[in-house]
Order: sequence, then C-alpha cells, then structure tokens
Amino acid sequence: MTAEDLGYVLHSRPYRETSQLLTLFTAHHGRFNAIGRATRQQRGGNPLRLFCSLRLAWRGKSDLKTLTASEPIRPPAMLAGDRLFVGLYLNELLARLLHEHEPHPDLFQRYDQALEILVRGGEIEPVLRIFELKLLEDLGYGLGLDTDIDSGDPVEPGVGYVFFPGEGVRRHRTGERGLALFRGEHLCAIASGRFDDPETLRVAKQLTRLAMEPYLGTRPLASRELFRARRVDGEVSAP
Repeated sequence: MTAEDLGYVLHSRPYRETSQLLTLFTAHHGRFNAIGRATRQQRGGNPLRLFCSLRLAWRGKSDLKTLTASEPIRPPAMLAGDRLFVGLYLNELLARLLHEHEPHPDLFQRYDQALEILVRGGEIEPVLRIFELKLLEDLGYGLGLDTDIDSGDPVEPGVGYVFFPGEGVRRHRTGERGLALFRGEHLCAIASGRFDDPETLRVAKQLTRLAMEPYLGTRPLASRELFRARRVDGEVSAP
C-alpha cells in the first residue's frame, strides 16, 4: 500500500551504490526514515535536496520505508551563510526531537514559513525562537511562562523568576543561589510572542536551550558545532 504526503528531507546520506538513506518530515505522517532508490544519479539532478518542498509517495510496513515518488512543489530554498546553518539547525532539531510517525501539521507549516522568512532575508533570531517554542509546545514541553507554578498567580513584570524545564517558572526566593534568574516582563513578552526587544530575544534563547537540554541528551548538535567552527562575523551567534 502506497502513502502520499507533502514533505521535506531533513537529512540524507549515501546508501549502497545509487541510493540515499533519508530522514523525512511530512505534514501528516510526521518524521520517518526511507530509502530513496536510484536518486543520486538521476538525470537533471537529485530532487531530494534539503529545504525543498516535495510531494512524496512511499510504501513499506517496516519502520524503514521505500520512497516510490518525489516531485518538487517549488524550487528549494536557497540558503547560504548564517541562514544555511540556521536551516541545518532546524532540521537537526526536528530529526532529534520528533518521535517517528507522529503527525505535527502545525509545526510542518511553521517550518515551511521559517524557510520562507530565511529566504526573504527576514530577521534570524525571531525565526529561531518562535520555531523552538512551537516545537517544544507541539511535543508537550511548553514552557509555561505566564503562571507561577507555586502560587498559580500570573507572572508579574518587575519580578524575578526561576525556570524549571518541564515544569515552568516560580518567583525567585530570597537567598537562592545558582539558579538562572529571569525578569517577569521578558517572560510575559515571550509567552505572548513579542520579540521586538533584543533583551527578550536573548532571554528566549537562554530559556529554549534550558528547556531542550533534557530531551536532546549529551550528544552535541552537529549544526551548532559547525556554526561555531565557522567563526566568522555573521548575523547571529550559534543557535
């Protein structure tokens, strides 16, 4: 039985002589692995490129599917420099954090929009933070930044809070040491999706890193390491 969906290639590597082992992200079938046969030497180039919106068909009962058709819907997003590394970072987050075969249609649309913004030259930092927050929310790991987990009261501007991954935030207690402290006004801005302030973006980056750390494990993100190794003046620091 053949299945069909819209999708993207998140990662690929050579498989045997003429094929590829692919990690795919689709609108209604989620993330899964597939073999793309006889694609590496196709006439007219390989359509299974990163950042290219595709119409895909596949078959197979095992976890490793066999791709039977792939048709580009539009030309691939042409990313270069910092924007290429950001795209690779988004791909790696999806490949590492999504569970196989779990649909995430809203996240798929957000990914599609993120690539479009990167191509158009939009600001990088808000794209990253909004996508990370949406990914965490879709996985059930939402940050819960608008309510104090101890008292149930709304988070207040001008008050300091500490963040606990998987739980939320609570008011900072006098004498507490060794905990990252966040201002209530920044938490409220992040919770409402307002990223017009550079300090809010900085805080959002710190929070999403803390939130994802337990789920990414100890293996470093390859895209982040590549970004750091590049070490040239760019638009953003490592994601």
